[in-house]
Amino acid sequence: MRQVITIIILLIYPILTNCQERVIYHAYHQTASSWDIDEWNISDTTKTPWTLKETIDSNGRVVELVFLENGQPSRHLCYLANRVTFEYQENRIIETLYSSDQELLATDCEMPYKTIYHLDKDGFITKTESFAKYDFTKSDSAEIKQWKEWVPEYVEKLADNETNLQIDYYYHSFAKMNGIYPVQRNFKLTNNYYYGDEPERESIVNGIRKLKKN
Repeated sequence: MRQVITIIILLIYPILTNCQERVIYHAYHQTASSWDIDEWNISDTTKTPWTLKETIDSNGRVVELVFLENGQPSRHLCYLANRVTFEYQENRIIETLYSSDQELLATDCEMPYKTIYHLDKDGFITKTESFAKYDFTKSDSAEIKQWKEWVPEYVEKLADNETNLQIDYYYHSFAKMNGIYPVQRNFKLTNNYYYGDEPERESIVNGIRKLKKN
């Protein structure tokens, strides 16, 4: 009997875990090279064609961002993902960028599709690892070599050598990591085209403050 109960628990646990996820929506608009939040936590998604769907896990962490236009994934802009997922492992956050359901290709958008953010015991970023993938079906060896020089297949950045490590798409998230905005220890928040205005900036300031209090 005990074995049967154990099996039942193992079977329903993933279902219960998924049920604990919640979804919130934000109003945003497109710029020439970014998404820009207009309002957090909107209750009526019919008032604007541009809504950001944010899925939050039971620990208060963002696990997915989907940028919607009239209820469907927005038109893909190069250098921007219209869907982003976040996976949480011990002292690591894995961010994956998509164009709808396809991982971004460097040969389309000249950028990595996945970044792993390594955190120290206090939650500060110590290094990042970025990975690119390509479509070389119509490329010769010279083009392949050139692409891998333009957008390397693997790039590692150490916090000791950088001044601005942060989780790229977290500035579009309201939840972030249960309110925390991970950065490197010597991070300096400056005016930035992508997240320099409100309401993003306030959420970043509050998230860094919460990180430093942990």
